[in-house]
Amino acid sequence: MMTQEEKSQAVIRHKINVVLIFFLITQIITWHHNAKFIPKLGIFSEPPTLVQAHINSLGDEQFYFRFLALDLQNSGDTFGRYTPLREYDYTLLKKWLFLLDDLDPRSNFLPSIASYYYSNTQNVQDVRYIIDYLEYTYDKDPKAKWWWLAQATLLAFHKLHDKTLSIRLAVKLSATPSQKMPRWAQQMPAIVLAQYGEREMALAIIKDLANRYDDYSQPEINYMNYFIRKRLGYLNETIDKKPTKEDNSGWYMK
Repeated sequence: MMTQEEKSQAVIRHKINVVLIFFLITQIITWHHNAKFIPKLGIFSEPPTLVQAHINSLGDEQFYFRFLALDLQNSGDTFGRYTPLREYDYTLLKKWLFLLDDLDPRSNFLPSIASYYYSNTQNVQDVRYIIDYLEYTYDKDPKAKWWWLAQATLLAFHKLHDKTLSIRLAVKLSATPSQKMPRWAQQMPAIVLAQYGEREMALAIIKDLANRYDDYSQPEINYMNYFIRKRLGYLNETIDKKPTKEDNSGWYMK
């Protein structure tokens, strides 16, 4: 015979089982009814202001920056979905990039995903937002961020085919006050101008660089000579002249 206490416990367990079964059945019915409804998940929300971001960081801005940057990288590709870049709102993306760059202007993570990932959007004109951001981060520290202006120049040239913009960025890049920047970055205006058929202007830039610097490596000298001969196609009588060290006008180096 069960004691009164055992009977009470059995009744309680029975009631609990009934409740659990009820909730299980309710969950199954709800799932079956809502399975065909797909939630509308956004890609980017409106970013906070810089002041709000400082407050939200609770004193650890680096952790908050990393959290938001990782969230930005994965935006649109969560909960088993994949969103093509053409569906992204690049005006909002630009705001997020500017905000996070202000939180950590030294990080190269954001310009990396901007240059190598978000620039591949199918809406080519959206690349302008990426270029605006890359120039923005360059302006904060040209000596350390020259590489990203070089990427902006290439994007303007190869993706937008914007002659005015690509030349402006190339000239700006070449004027970067950094001894560590390679010579090809200084030669970028000549490279871009040559691609647009501006051979005389490109030759003048190469000539000026050849006259101003005397620390070129042999491969760099070879490239400049090749650039002048093969890509600028200067006059045949100049080619036949075969300049020497004594007859060196400054634009051709031995």
